[in-house]
Amino acid sequence: MLRALTFDYWDTLYEGGALPERVALRRTAVGALLGAYGRDLPEAQLRALYEESGTVAQRWWSEEQRGYTTDDRLRWILERASVTPQKGCSHVTAAADAVDNALLMLPPAMLPGAWQMLRTLQRHFKLAIVSDTGFASGRAQDRLLEKDAARRFFTSTVYSMDVGHAKPRPEIFASAVDSLGVSSGEILHIGNDERTDVRGALAAGFRAIRLDVVRDSGPSEAEFVARSFEDLTEYLTRAAAA
Repeated sequence: MLRALTFDYWDTLYEGGALPERVALRRTAVGALLGAYGRDLPEAQLRALYEESGTVAQRWWSEEQRGYTTDDRLRWILERASVTPQKGCSHVTAAADAVDNALLMLPPAMLPGAWQMLRTLQRHFKLAIVSDTGFASGRAQDRLLEKDAARRFFTSTVYSMDVGHAKPRPEIFASAVDSLGVSSGEILHIGNDERTDVRGALAAGFRAIRLDVVRDSGPSEAEFVARSFEDLTEYLTRAAAA
């Protein structure tokens, strides 16, 4: 029996691209953080260091499947600049807040049709988010859901930075099982990524649907590939009635 649905966040519910203006705000926050330690860098060096930190963070996510935090990336930047901040440093906290605020000042759009889909499906199933976080925190992603009046649809939100592991690791899916209070076999995960969302969910004992509303990702091991939110809603409302 299908009792709960979990959703990926980026390119499943929200546009996942890196908006240049948002990146610029975050780079400015990093520059201010370095300046607080007397390490004012020329713009070209700051840009290069910021981009290098993004490459490292991508490796943490894709190769190490690590649920890194905003602080982790900021502290890597500081260490690369030969600065060793103390634990609980107020400058790092302020920079982390600025990174989060950039997401809310220049918010990505919820994908067209996603909100209506969630409103329909929450009548039939418990819903949860199971998402890998990038530079911004899970708190910021929750605040974006609240801004769009969508947080109320979810029983829980589970983020890699809080769990310490990223998809397809089993720990993040296990956290969703605990938060929803149902067995893994009663949960279906919906996401856009074959490796992290489909294979990760199946390995954790979930069912899986791949959602190809942003791009066609080719063959899938998922039980269904939805190419629109209408397709997804129809498939799952039929499952609810079965």
